[in-house]
Amino acid sequence: MNISKRLVDEILKFADKYAMLPDSGIVLACVSGGADSMCMLDALMQISSERDFKVVVAHFNHNLRGEESDRDEAFVNKYCLNSDIPYYRGEGDVGLYAKQVGISIEVAARELRYDFFYDLAEKLGADKIATAHNADDNTETLLINLARGAGALGLSGIPPVRDRIIRPILSVTRDEVIEYLSERSIEFVEDSTNFEDIYTRNKIRHSVMPILKEINPKLNEAAATTAELMREDEKMLSELADLFVEEQNSRIDRTRCGTKLDTSAGRAVSCKDVLELPFAVSSRVVRKLYGGNLSFRHVRACLELCRNSSPSAKLSLPNMIVYRNYELIVFEREPILESDGFDQLFPKDGDSEIISEAGLKMFCKTIICDDQAVKVNKTFTSFLFKTIDIYGKIAVRPRREGDKIRLIGQDGTKTLKKLFIEHRIPTARRSVVPVIADEKGVLAVYGVGMGDRAIPMPGDTAMRIDFENI
Repeated sequence: MNISKRLVDEILKFADKYAMLPDSGIVLACVSGGADSMCMLDALMQISSERDFKVVVAHFNHNLRGEESDRDEAFVNKYCLNSDIPYYRGEGDVGLYAKQVGISIEVAARELRYDFFYDLAEKLGADKIATAHNADDNTETLLINLARGAGALGLSGIPPVRDRIIRPILSVTRDEVIEYLSERSIEFVEDSTNFEDIYTRNKIRHSVMPILKEINPKLNEAAATTAELMREDEKMLSELADLFVEEQNSRIDRTRCGTKLDTSAGRAVSCKDVLELPFAVSSRVVRKLYGGNLSFRHVRACLELCRNSSPSAKLSLPNMIVYRNYELIVFEREPILESDGFDQLFPKDGDSEIISEAGLKMFCKTIICDDQAVKVNKTFTSFLFKTIDIYGKIAVRPRREGDKIRLIGQDGTKTLKKLFIEHRIPTARRSVVPVIADEKGVLAVYGVGMGDRAIPMPGDTAMRIDFENI
């Protein structure tokens, strides 16, 4: 069997293993004009005649190599024209973008390129986006990640499928690609930067790979096996972390101690429960709470925060603040700043006000109490005050130094500072907890309790103040 027939069969078998190719629809082939992408394009064209899907070509000009970049674009355009393959092009100023965003040229090129591919796929209704990563690329990626320090995810290499992205020639070596193109007389262009050892990948490719292939001629096959095993381990451990976060979300009260605690995106979990997990799972829980990749150093710092005895300890991560909320560890994208509180309000019958700093909406209404109305709201989000027992105006305000209250059913008076500590309200939140007071003192504290003064009975006229989350 000739090399081209054998490789097409191998590519098809590999693609079917990972359910890459559709029976119909559009596959967007990302073609640079290099050997790998030309091999992939030709193989996809052969397979498409059997599967009845349509192949469309996308080429992105990075404008990094001057005339050479334009040459590559013209080559792909001409090939598609001669082969009657629909062709779409995009371009970007990678150098300028890298400088503006503050990232490397390699990362900038990848971001702009994939943005173009995804946008085009959306416009065309393409089911899949095919990129031409091969077996050598996979081995190089694994080695690069190993050199930098990586766990199972980093040692999983290049995934065969990621969302719409498919890599149909990931099992094909670079030598097989060249042999395939030679047998089928398919031309390709060469990127001159592939010969320069200015990039990490080129250093691995030119200096490390040849030595490792001397040790093991089947290096790519061994690396592929390692990557597949790592992917399976990563999948199982990641699912355990997902299950833990999901269970924590169902257990944690979303409103705590008079403040809104966002757990809707799985951003808060019990410190004690996290520390009881094996590190292989707890480290993945931390990364999921963060919502992205995180260095080992940062993961370890988050777990140390769980062990910290301070109930309000915190640390900074890239674009995120992580802090203790007593028994919880909370991840928040927006920095947590010590608030100055909110403007004092003087509610009256029919009023509704937004207290944005607290994430609350307040309603006020005058009512005649019945037996049901006078029952104490145990979550302390709704309050009733006997009108004739209110001294002067009633106010809703932040706490003040020296504020104190005697709660219903309790002996003695306590300062709000002590109550906030007892109720485990984070320090940064205490200035936005609504305090209801008249000119004599504090009547009630949202989320904490009701004082023993101005308590209405059935038949009394009362001011009702309700709070709800916004």
